[in-house]
Amino acid sequence: MNNANNLIRYTKFATLIFIALVITADVFGFVITNYITRVWADRTDTFALVMLSVVFYLGTIGAYAVLISLFRLLSNMSRDIVFDKANTRLMKIIAIACALMGLDCFIGTIAWFGSVYCGVICVFMTFIILCVRAVFEKAIQMKSELDLTI
Repeated sequence: MNNANNLIRYTKFATLIFIALVITADVFGFVITNYITRVWADRTDTFALVMLSVVFYLGTIGAYAVLISLFRLLSNMSRDIVFDKANTRLMKIIAIACALMGLDCFIGTIAWFGSVYCGVICVFMTFIILCVRAVFEKAIQMKSELDLTI
């Protein structure tokens, strides 16, 4: 049990670091998107810069939703609240945010085709999270059935 608690603690700490990284990315977003537009996408038009900036900032909104929900999920687990409806709701928020970030990245291919890779990763993560959520829902159902038999 101690290893699980340590893993949860380290993951919560890593989540806080990622939140700080997203905040930093928000602060320097225009510089980042300018670099991506000019160097990676090899575009100099204003449309590409604006499009990738919008995609970038919409993506960071999704990242906040994912990271805050993950932190809340880990906090529940550290309090031994594991197979609970609240956790499946948090997983649903994470899955929806990942799906929307994937859509956001796919829209970004209008300005730079390289964003399709991020979109594919987001969609793949959505499916993984939905599978884990289904396992949690099944465990909750089995737990409630077991509680009724006692």
